[in-house]
Amino acid sequence: MEIRPFSSSSTSFSRHGAISPLKGALDCARTRLLIALVFFCFATLIIAGRLFMVTVLRDGAEPALVEQDLSKPIYMGRANITDRNGEILATTIITSSLHANCKIISNPQAVADRILTVLPNLKRDDLIKRLSSNRRFIWIARHLTPAQHLNILRLGIPGLSFMRDERRIYPQGRLAAHVLGYTDVDNHGISGIEKSLDTVLRTKAEPIQLSLDLRLQHVLKDEIAKGIQEFGARGGCGVIFDVSSGEILAMTSLPDFDPNHASQATQDELFNKVTLGIYEMGSTMKITNTAMALETQTVTLGSKFDATHPLQVGRFKVTDFRGKNAWLNVAEIFVYSSNIGAAKMALMAGSEKQKNFMQKLGYLNAPQFELPEIGSPLLPKMWNDPATITISYGYGLSISPLQLVTGVGTIVGGGLRKFPTLLKRQGPPPQGEQVVSEKTSRIMRELMRLVVKNGTSRKANVPGYMIFAKTGTANLRAGRGYQTDKVMANFIGVLGNGYNEPRYIVYVMLDDPKRLQKTYGFNNAGWNAAPIGGRIIARMAPILGLAPSDKEDEMPDTFLRNVKF
Repeated sequence: MEIRPFSSSSTSFSRHGAISPLKGALDCARTRLLIALVFFCFATLIIAGRLFMVTVLRDGAEPALVEQDLSKPIYMGRANITDRNGEILATTIITSSLHANCKIISNPQAVADRILTVLPNLKRDDLIKRLSSNRRFIWIARHLTPAQHLNILRLGIPGLSFMRDERRIYPQGRLAAHVLGYTDVDNHGISGIEKSLDTVLRTKAEPIQLSLDLRLQHVLKDEIAKGIQEFGARGGCGVIFDVSSGEILAMTSLPDFDPNHASQATQDELFNKVTLGIYEMGSTMKITNTAMALETQTVTLGSKFDATHPLQVGRFKVTDFRGKNAWLNVAEIFVYSSNIGAAKMALMAGSEKQKNFMQKLGYLNAPQFELPEIGSPLLPKMWNDPATITISYGYGLSISPLQLVTGVGTIVGGGLRKFPTLLKRQGPPPQGEQVVSEKTSRIMRELMRLVVKNGTSRKANVPGYMIFAKTGTANLRAGRGYQTDKVMANFIGVLGNGYNEPRYIVYVMLDDPKRLQKTYGFNNAGWNAAPIGGRIIARMAPILGLAPSDKEDEMPDTFLRNVKF
């Protein structure tokens, strides 16, 4: 066989036309390069397309930073709650929660012991049991602090993971606990505004603005807490109410609780005395009884009633506390707080008129209000003469402090009934329904002013301010009877710019204040609830921009001006 030498003329093809090794290598490299270029272009197109979708199309994803309105608060999943001035009462923060995949955890006892070094409040036996469950997901702890999160990470335990979570917090602590209520671990409302407006709070980005004024809330709670301690009471409550708008400016019930740690609260602390508590109101109900008698034209201010002897009702006697034992006109009955005179006025009007008047004021039904914790009034089984008599001076009909405040607000506020609210009103005040005449309303303000000047509310007087008030002391029930040494003391006062300008109502209640040496052995409201009310008014008036006046206080009504006490 002849062997020919390799020459340049035969570099591409052999004699038989086959591809040479050099040509094949070049073609292979060219093909590979082409394939790589195609893949690179394809990947570039995918990335560009994804960037286009994220930055331009988005379709519900996060907006571009340049398009965000940074002047608006970031939506955190549950709307903030603020007071009327924008101070935050409830807000939501981002937290992390710890969970575990038990299938990955090989030694539950050792893992539990290591977790307990960071989270010592967990129960070891329960934690070991849950880690041994062989489940892919179990909660270990909710709402960790940043320090706890970091320390768990440092443990480096396989099978532990974190999930983004949200926690409701209350920066003001206990200050408005019964109004705000609280949420559960999953941020669902359990009580208070958090429960009644739960759907709104979970779907609305803007804050919910309440009618509360945090400054007045502090004043009210502070003075009632001091009063409870000063007079040895078991508890108490209070309200500040705007007569013109129906707004609740402050509301407190003591003892209270910290909504940040609501699970630690007792039932007594969770109980809202203002809205859920139902009580016999004592002589504060004489405001209603007197207004009813005047409004129905049963009496005039000059009408007189015999209060020289107790009133016999079956086997019971109606008596007066430190009675005058004399014939008394309507003004004297009110100022001296005569049970006998009030009862005889009510009997003259009759049960039907009394009941109808109570109905107009909203005393016979549960009030319409934003809180879910609402008590229903306790009515007499038979509204007969004995019931009419006892109701006239504050027994036999049990209502909530909220009902008393709004009822008195109707009587003294020009006779217009306005439903109470915990939400800040927008626009002009509501007109309200006229259920009491302006004449009766003015007379009742003058009578309540006489109680401050000459009656049981003298300790609530604040020089320079126009205050109308009435106290009430009711013996507490014990089974079917009453305890003679335990009472509920009530004070309700109205602060205004004059006889014709009532504006704010202040209500104070003490539960079982004690007889003290400095009160000369008395536990009546005039000795304890009234001075607390006066201190609240003295502190709140400057906050509300009400300056004291040196004008002479002269009764507009000639008859009342000439009554001698």
